[in-house]
Amino acid sequence: MKKIYYLLFWIACSAYADDNRGIRFNEGKWEQILTEARTQHKLIFVDIYTTWCAPCKVMDKNIFTNPEVGEKFNASFINYKIDAEKGEGNMLAKKYMVSGYPTYLFINPEGELVYRSIGSMSARKFISEAEKALQAGLDYKPTAALENDFKAGRREAGFLYEFLKRKKLNGEQNALILDEYLKAIPESAHKTEKVLMIISENIGLIDSKAFEILTKSLDRFMNMTPEQQKFVLDGISKAKRNTFRKAIETQDKVLFEQLISAVRQTSYSEAGFEAEERQFRLDFAKLTRDAGNFRIIASKEGAKLMEKTNEQLREESQQKTERFIQGAKAKGIKENTMQYLSALEDIKTSAEKLTSFHLNEYAWGYFQLIENKDELETALKWSERSIELFKSPVNLDTYANLLSKLGRRKEAIKAEKEAIKMAKKQGIETKELNLALKEMKQKRV
Repeated sequence: MKKIYYLLFWIACSAYADDNRGIRFNEGKWEQILTEARTQHKLIFVDIYTTWCAPCKVMDKNIFTNPEVGEKFNASFINYKIDAEKGEGNMLAKKYMVSGYPTYLFINPEGELVYRSIGSMSARKFISEAEKALQAGLDYKPTAALENDFKAGRREAGFLYEFLKRKKLNGEQNALILDEYLKAIPESAHKTEKVLMIISENIGLIDSKAFEILTKSLDRFMNMTPEQQKFVLDGISKAKRNTFRKAIETQDKVLFEQLISAVRQTSYSEAGFEAEERQFRLDFAKLTRDAGNFRIIASKEGAKLMEKTNEQLREESQQKTERFIQGAKAKGIKENTMQYLSALEDIKTSAEKLTSFHLNEYAWGYFQLIENKDELETALKWSERSIELFKSPVNLDTYANLLSKLGRRKEAIKAEKEAIKMAKKQGIETKELNLALKEMKQKRV
């Protein structure tokens, strides 16, 4: 009887294995997974997901269950998946600098990240990423060894380039290593795609050799490849954001004004400069809690936007739509592609959405910084108009908070509940919204 029982058990397990032809994920604590990886001498594939992430669900349903994907990953890796917002998942997400979902980490038995990938993709692409990860594992040199070589004075260009790529892999930037790399290469190399890419990934503040190279590149911008253009613009944008954060952290108004000068230097037009300067000044005032300066900017811009009629906004959107269609046609972009149709759909109401976004931004700033009831009533009107143009969980939340601050508790609770309902429907995290609702319910009138 025992033999028959074991035979039936084996057949049942075999049948299950045949049905489960996708990736087989291991269960257990992280330390157990590392131990298994050391035992089998394999890399660990980690799928870091969240319950609200739509692309995560697509990958789980369509790609992880693919037989070819399963064959590749089951043979090559110890497979593990974990929710980034629960238990050890939260720890792993922080340790490996996960900022988007789904993120795929390929980690060696020592717990070192050797390759990273992100987002939904086809089965073929996913298998290709696995191949890259396996090669990265073979070529991997511990980060500590690279750090020691750098501290010991190693400065050849090839080594510094690989060190910078490692920093990028680990979710870090390093302006110091970038400066050394730029010293080690000839000036003629500054124009290459390889160098522009490494600059864009590691650039620090605007007061740097890297930023100088990027600003000089703007003179030949139209003669660059699309990839080169992307790296230049990304690098400039990142340097400005880094400088802005430093100015906020240090409350350094001098550094902030240097940033504004850099904005003028890199803007493509006077109108472009004015728009970017206004946004930086608005954000600086809000984050340094400078209610006076925020009020000056927001009240002026809010009043302008409130004057715009639905007709005017429709006309602006129509003009943008026509420019998009003409530009796409000139570039030979096919009209029946998903990317084209999706972009076209967004542009059709772009003026309305942008106006809604800015009105909500001003209204939220008033909620955070302003106490005067009359001014809060003005912000409430901005919020109402924002919702009228393009309703979202974000501007419903702003509206609810303003109502609550004005003592209109029942209306606030109703609006916040609507924000939560819409967020759930769209697959958006509702934790902060639920906390706001709880505070509104507890608030005394």
